Amino acid sequence: MLVPETSDPREKLGWAAELFNNQERPLPAERLIREAIEICIDSNDYSCLGRANVTYGFFFRSDSIGKWEKFYRENGFMDKEATFDNRLEISKRYFEKGIAYYVKTGEYDALTNAYLNLGFAYYFLGEHKEECGPYEKSLEAYQKNITRNPDANVAVPEGASSFPEYVAGQQKRAGCI
Repeated sequence: MLVPETSDPREKLGWAAELFNNQERPLPAERLIREAIEICIDSNDYSCLGRANVTYGFFFRSDSIGKWEKFYRENGFMDKEATFDNRLEISKRYFEKGIAYYVKTGEYDALTNAYLNLGFAYYFLGEHKEECGPYEKSLEAYQKNITRNPDANVAVPEGASSFPEYVAGQQKRAGCI
């Protein structure tokens, strides 16, 4: 499938993200994600499992899946619970799994992003009131991260001057505030 080989699960996840985000190649991407998850499980690495599950969450809501709709409707995903029609729900589940691992490791920077994207998962599902809790938890994780790492540089989308301002905009859009 013209995908480099490695036993490093984080490299596999990076390549997978490149494949589904930029190359519209979700089939080898899913294989890499699942291989990474197995390595993370075998090494009992919760940080790795957090990242792998969050990456799988991004995978299931990626645009590349839509471009392969016919294939996925006919053949399904490697995750046998996933279908083309329930992929956004599956995406949400993987963000939740990733969060559970990150809570165990206390990785507040990763939790900040994972909770934010769990909120977006509810947005994509059209469950706007459900967005509120994850956005609030994202802000809490952000504050814990900044307390622990005062020099942390949190990337925010263009137009937002700070992470709290960005999240406040999402909260307002969702009707949380």
